[in-house]
Amino acid sequence: MKILLLSISLLFFNSSTNASDVYICVSKTATKYHLNENCKGLSSCAHVVKKVSLKEAKQMGYSILCGWED
Repeated sequence: MKILLLSISLLFFNSSTNASDVYICVSKTATKYHLNENCKGLSSCAHVVKKVSLKEAKQMGYSILCGWED
């Protein structure tokens, strides 16, 4: 029974949003990443908003956390 509960718990936590996922505005001039897809800073994005890992965002040049989320 304990193994079953542990397995279910692991499946649940692995299927939820990864804590290191962030949101970016895919634009030539964008430099900030966002923790929340409904961030006020993303409301002015006229391009595609994409969910990526923090590591991926930094590799793409999004190196600054949005000021609305400090």
